[in-house]
Amino acid sequence: MPPIRTCVVSRERADPNDLVRLFAGPDGVAHVDWHARWKGRGAWVRCDRRSFDELVRKPGILVRALDVTTIDATGLLDEARAANAMAITELLSLSARAGALVSGADALAGTAPDSLCALVLAADAAEGSIEALVRAFPDLPRFRVMLPREALGHRVGKGPRAAVGLRNAAPTRALLRELRRSLDLG
Repeated sequence: MPPIRTCVVSRERADPNDLVRLFAGPDGVAHVDWHARWKGRGAWVRCDRRSFDELVRKPGILVRALDVTTIDATGLLDEARAANAMAITELLSLSARAGALVSGADALAGTAPDSLCALVLAADAAEGSIEALVRAFPDLPRFRVMLPREALGHRVGKGPRAAVGLRNAAPTRALLRELRRSLDLG
């Protein structure tokens, strides 16, 4: 059973996978420890925009939690967004290597809707392509990533892709968690 952590903003107890760890750098700036690997004192926060905004408005929360005299939390939301985007791109590649993705219009058209758990859409996917996917997979959650078609295709080892389907597998479950976090980070 994984340890339970408490969000320093909401005081809610949660699994560490649902929170983000923060730490104080030697320069007095708060940083995101996305994978919770840095040693030393840390603070946990819900991975949503409201919580990060609250930390900027009330830096005393982190001062107490991290046991420092002063802290600058102004760039935390941008740092969390960047870490989330990196995690998404890495997990897309990992999912592709694991054979847990379906990509390409023909492959998606021939896929049973119940064999997929979500769709990932390129930032510049054409509206017509998206509408066709919505008709084919009306009940699947859809996530638009900040990657253009060329970059999405490159990440999955293919040519340009407007969309990829996610099969239910370990790497795609982690990818889904990161995609949901990206929505919460707004």
